[in-house]
Amino acid sequence: MSAGSHQGCVDLTLALQDVCKSFGGLRVLEGVTARFEPLRTHVLMGPSGSGKTTLLRLLAGLERPDAGEVVRGSDVRMGMTFQEDRLCENLTATANIRLPRPRLSGEALERFLAYEREAMAACDLSVDARPVRDLSGGQRRRVAILRCVLAEANTLLFDEPLKGMDEKTVEAVMAFVAPLVAERTVLWTTHDERDLRFFNDPILWRVEGGRVCAC
Repeated sequence: MSAGSHQGCVDLTLALQDVCKSFGGLRVLEGVTARFEPLRTHVLMGPSGSGKTTLLRLLAGLERPDAGEVVRGSDVRMGMTFQEDRLCENLTATANIRLPRPRLSGEALERFLAYEREAMAACDLSVDARPVRDLSGGQRRRVAILRCVLAEANTLLFDEPLKGMDEKTVEAVMAFVAPLVAERTVLWTTHDERDLRFFNDPILWRVEGGRVCAC
């Protein structure tokens, strides 16, 4: 059953309330209040160092605000793609993708493995025994994206996920990924306005000068 069919009975709230965050003497976010509508795609744009990554890390609970409150609904289940990929270097691509699904077994595991192979083929990734440390940067990026979108999560955070991939690969990856994120809450940071073409009616935000504003 899709996330959308549960909208009326689950709490997918995701918001910042008067949040401030600094690192040393650098104020990154200052009095930010923003509420991200559930089950919609939110594209966050802004210059490097403006606070986009910090905002995602605050929402994910990886950073704590200096002041203010981060609000996450009781039913929010998150997946995240980091700029650095954050893969387990000694594991294969398939093992990395399965990491958010450790309890699968029996027929459920077999079904997931079949779907995983389909996903990897769609994104032009080989299914083999190489550890991910032996993969190219673009291949590693695709593994990280698939690990996120195939997780059992209703809220997905993507930190510049398409960087380092050529245009042909980007088109193939997004042809597979875009339908999978369409009925989930998505926060997607990017420098490239061309990313907007992959989403149906995304909500655009500007992150700059310590502020976060809907456009």
